[in-house]
Amino acid sequence: MDENTKNKLGVKEDKPNDWFETLYSNSNQEGEGVPWANMAPHPFFKDWIDKYPLDGQGKKALVIGCGMGDDSIELESHGFEVTAFDVSESAIELCKKRFPQSKVEFVQADLIQGVPAWKHRFDFVLEIFTIQALPPKYEKTLIGNISDFVAEQGKLVVITEIRKEERSYENGPPWLLNYEYIKSFEGHGLKLIEQTKNLEAEMGEEIHLSIFQKN
Repeated sequence: MDENTKNKLGVKEDKPNDWFETLYSNSNQEGEGVPWANMAPHPFFKDWIDKYPLDGQGKKALVIGCGMGDDSIELESHGFEVTAFDVSESAIELCKKRFPQSKVEFVQADLIQGVPAWKHRFDFVLEIFTIQALPPKYEKTLIGNISDFVAEQGKLVVITEIRKEERSYENGPPWLLNYEYIKSFEGHGLKLIEQTKNLEAEMGEEIHLSIFQKN
């Protein structure tokens, strides 16, 4: 993202969430102006879940940074009881308008602040491009809070783009992750059990779909 766009959206390191509300409050049910809005499940996630269908009956799933809501609806279609959150209240309202018949619980919440009531609550947690949408100074907090959502023996799916260089505020957004994120999650009691890599990343060197399980 160039400096003019960052300034227009109000991207600031010490106010990391504000620009999401700016973006979504100026959007609509077609996702106009939201650069990551696929208006469908993320293609990498969709390919994976089609190859390895999940049985969500009797299980709880959480979607982090749900945006326009399509990944949440995909998980609901697999039988999960789904909670989906975004820091932007406008994003949540758009989700509710787009999917009025859905039973997904769309709620506003802040990943940096965390949600203590959700600790170890979810059997399946999905994180796509959320960590890399926030400045690097928050990475440890974000990974810790994400890890806390996962129930014992639960699974976490992380989709992110990767580049080898050290993360810095000047290089984003997005602030692409490097390979250290795997060790960071493992430091919170999660074990990497599977990983798919794709070299067709838009901005980084690779895109990863990593599956962790809570020990």
